[in-house]
Amino acid sequence: MKINFAQVPHADIDTFGDDNLFGPDRAGNFYYNYVEYGTNPGGTDEVAIHDGCERYMPVAIENVPELIAALEEVLRINAEIKFAKEITSYVESDAEANVDNYQVKHNPESVYEAIERAKYY
Repeated sequence: MKINFAQVPHADIDTFGDDNLFGPDRAGNFYYNYVEYGTNPGGTDEVAIHDGCERYMPVAIENVPELIAALEEVLRINAEIKFAKEITSYVESDAEANVDNYQVKHNPESVYEAIERAKYY
């Protein structure tokens, strides 16, 4: 069994072609990567992640939960990095703030709005 992921934007196919991509699927989509299970050399004892450069990485099935945990941590850290960049952009901008009754009021954009925007990365 193969499960394609990382769909290629159609504009990239138009520009670069479909060499080394996986697909097309029934809808005509191509993908950069796929996960193979059962039909790879390790059979059902492992899963293999493939890319278009003919590289693959086998992972023993019992290690998949740890791989998922590691990838989720990477996503969490990446979100924190994006959050920090959003706040840094605000701080380095021409935004102004004023103190009113011991509270800081940000103008023209609230730093808190930047924080809320960053949470959705």
